[in-house]
Amino acid sequence: MRSGRGHGGFGWRYGLIDLSSNVNPLGAPRELLDLVREAVEQGHFLHHPTELGDELREALAQYEGVGVDVTYVFNGASEALQLLIMYIRPRRVVIPIPNYGDYARMANLVGAGVELIEYWGSGDLLGKVLGKVMPNSLLVLSNPNTPMGYLISRDELLALLDELGRRGAVVIVDESFMDFVEDEQSLVRECVRYENLIVVKSYTKFLAVPGLRVGAVYAKTDLEDLVPTWPINSITEYAVSRYMRHARAFRERTVAYVKEERARVLKALDSLGIQYYDSTTHYFVIRHEPWLDQELRKRKILIRDLSNTPPLTKGYFRISLRSREVNDELIRALTEIKQIK
Repeated sequence: MRSGRGHGGFGWRYGLIDLSSNVNPLGAPRELLDLVREAVEQGHFLHHPTELGDELREALAQYEGVGVDVTYVFNGASEALQLLIMYIRPRRVVIPIPNYGDYARMANLVGAGVELIEYWGSGDLLGKVLGKVMPNSLLVLSNPNTPMGYLISRDELLALLDELGRRGAVVIVDESFMDFVEDEQSLVRECVRYENLIVVKSYTKFLAVPGLRVGAVYAKTDLEDLVPTWPINSITEYAVSRYMRHARAFRERTVAYVKEERARVLKALDSLGIQYYDSTTHYFVIRHEPWLDQELRKRKILIRDLSNTPPLTKGYFRISLRSREVNDELIRALTEIKQIK
């Protein structure tokens, strides 16, 4: 039975070409998969991981260029976000929408008031937010945005942090897809300057191994007591911590591929007259007839229905890039559908 939360990534179970899950289109790096096999062969699952994920904590801190003292490891970004919101216990959670749907669910868990602000990536975000924050408010946003793929500049977010800090509000920036972006605007290194900034990041979408669950939090506030004992498993800690020294080169290949392939696919959508929203990432949103996903599924292609992501409605879909060959299959299927409908 499928969850009502509507997350993508289940198509592999049914033999579908899964464009609903926004993992890295290059797939998992071979060196990382070799390390996973090595961890299994050496029996690392027979003993506990380090108490706080210390090996991985050090590797991620080095990758991001920050200290271990501001780096905390979790079993995925979703776990980190939920524990953070439970820890902060804000009176109000402000969320620009469209956005990741679990933010509101997590806010409801702690009985916080939820304020949804419609924001599509341009205009005065600070102006929209100011009237909604109060002391002990929490602003949560994704950057780049999921599902839309727009990117808010570092300068705009720093101005927002300054003003919200004066008003006693905390900001969580979810940077789970920053490693796909050419014009990186990460705030990870700013966390040492801002008491009211918390950066959350997933790494397993970038590494295309979402089942391994690697998330991290970067914050000046001491969050060690928030981290569960043994926050990640032994195989993940062994493999990912050793791979991260290669991750910079993999990121460069990822960004180059996404830039080129996104332009090619969006040009094809233009030629078909399909409306899409500009994106800085490997996923993008299109608007079409509400039956489009069913027509694509008849052709063994799965895309993400966004009708449960306010304020989006039926007819909004997210598509994630894959290999050039798979993307060509999507274009052929869309061309066929346009011809018969």
